[in-house]
Amino acid sequence: MVDNRQLPVGWEIKTLGESCEFYNGKAHENHIDDNGSFIVVNSKFISSDGAKAKKTCHNLFPLYKNDIVMVMSDVPKGKALAKCYLIEEDNKYSLNQRICVIRSNKFDTKFLYYHLNRHPYLLSFDNGGNQTNLRKDDILKCPLYVPPLPEQKRIVAIADEAFEGIDRAIRNTEKKIAALKELKQSILQKAFTGELTADKGEK
Repeated sequence: MVDNRQLPVGWEIKTLGESCEFYNGKAHENHIDDNGSFIVVNSKFISSDGAKAKKTCHNLFPLYKNDIVMVMSDVPKGKALAKCYLIEEDNKYSLNQRICVIRSNKFDTKFLYYHLNRHPYLLSFDNGGNQTNLRKDDILKCPLYVPPLPEQKRIVAIADEAFEGIDRAIRNTEKKIAALKELKQSILQKAFTGELTADKGEK
């Protein structure tokens, strides 16, 4: 990262420990319950963007709206290390061990989420040979850009608009792929029932 002298006017570089609060989660292995009321925020939940979840009846570490949770452990060259998830609702999630929660009043929450998610500094601890376990001290030393709050909000607005366009393009592409797959199946069906050759024979 650049030093403060190279930053735009009003910007700073702070470590996570200087600008945020950090908390570790708690073990939930003995409290998993499919009929539970709370979602256990673990590595699989975060890496799947909330699609894969376990539940518990015991909210051992409550999470709140605008909390940022992050995976602290992963296999070599895994895709979950330092991946973040933004909590959008109170009284619904409980934080598992080896997942941390980051809280701060110095950042626009979404700006911090975008900035911290899969941060290059944190990914540098993955040596490609052994499981990576980020330590609290390592995470607290993570360097972060701190623009003025209005600038953070402008950056988030631009990023949101760009991501919305990308997501829209992905959805459109997926629809086209699905249509092409249907066309392929239709052609195969006609081939195996003799329709393709029958059409050619009649011409």
